[in-house]
Amino acid sequence: MRPRRVTAGLLLAALLAGCGAAHVAPQAASPAPPATPSLATSQAYAGGTWAVVVMGGSSAAHNDFWELFTRPANAAKWALATPLGVADNGGLAVANVGAGSLVTAFRPSQDLTFSPLSASQDDGAHWSQSGLLPGGLASVPSAFAGAASGGLIALTSRGDAEIAVRAGAAWTSLASERSVAASPAGRACGLARLTAAAFSSSGTPLLAGQCTRPGAVGIFASTAGSWQAATPTLPSSLARRDIEVLGLAGAGPTSVALLQAGAGTTANLITAWSADGGQQWRVSVPLRLRGRAVRSAAFGTGGAVGVTLTGGRAVTVAGPGAAWRPLPALPQQAAKVPAAGVTLAAAPGHGFDALVGQAGQLSVWQLATSGAGWQRVQVIKVQIPYGSSS
Repeated sequence: MRPRRVTAGLLLAALLAGCGAAHVAPQAASPAPPATPSLATSQAYAGGTWAVVVMGGSSAAHNDFWELFTRPANAAKWALATPLGVADNGGLAVANVGAGSLVTAFRPSQDLTFSPLSASQDDGAHWSQSGLLPGGLASVPSAFAGAASGGLIALTSRGDAEIAVRAGAAWTSLASERSVAASPAGRACGLARLTAAAFSSSGTPLLAGQCTRPGAVGIFASTAGSWQAATPTLPSSLARRDIEVLGLAGAGPTSVALLQAGAGTTANLITAWSADGGQQWRVSVPLRLRGRAVRSAAFGTGGAVGVTLTGGRAVTVAGPGAAWRPLPALPQQAAKVPAAGVTLAAAPGHGFDALVGQAGQLSVWQLATSGAGWQRVQVIKVQIPYGSSS
């Protein structure tokens, strides 16, 4: 039986004691509302795959709990790996920092105003406290990322980007929204907000955000102490669309960006891949969303991306040069859970599993051999501490 999580207030006291299609014109004052996907996400890494799924009950009653599941590369099944001791109603984020090494950050919620960190060197089987992010992690899916060297980068709820050389080390300022927006590259795109952070394969910090200049893609690389544009070139048909970076991740030697161009019935989804830190990109053919909205995104091996959409649908793209491919309708169980309760996650053989959280049960679904539908292959019971965060 899993120990009951402590409340955010108790953790705060303990830590304090211990440490003593319409487009926005370039001159617009503010951009369109962001199309931010759910915090339910997943990513393949050198040691396997991790996935974050929301479970429990009503978020209004603080009975929603975010759970972490991992599947090491040599394992056939998923395992619950959520660090204990912290109320995680606000969500959690994961950064991989080398083979088998993960760092988890808990997002602020209720009385928890900062983000505690936990570190694991065995794919989430065991965790240790690893400091905290004072400003609190931002509530966007790609706010937290790691490098193979052990470095960490985080977007805070204040709009700043912080960096640390390793888990447990002191955080230092990398940039602020204002400083990136004031750079020549930031001014050229009319940067309004930062929405994603990552490291390139060479360890270069990358930041991304939402621009107010139509057709501009806001991806920036830290080069020689300044922020330089590291942007893909999109088809001319999207030149007058507002572009938002929905996700940013490192997949081995490749940086992967998930973009949305436009909004509403004319919105398009694009994936871009770079193998040189953002100097050159390969771009997928745009996928017309036809009124569907992005619910969650997953990053797999080889630059693969999986996306769940409203209406119980999902699409994937296998990597640079590949075309978007629709998946069969998600399992019927997925239609009965909140929008955040379904996470795609990389599966062996370059496919994706569908992880569906409902109350205290996680169901893992795989595509049938015929590819015509889904079959449930695993069920994990999770003890949900209802009422522990009130």
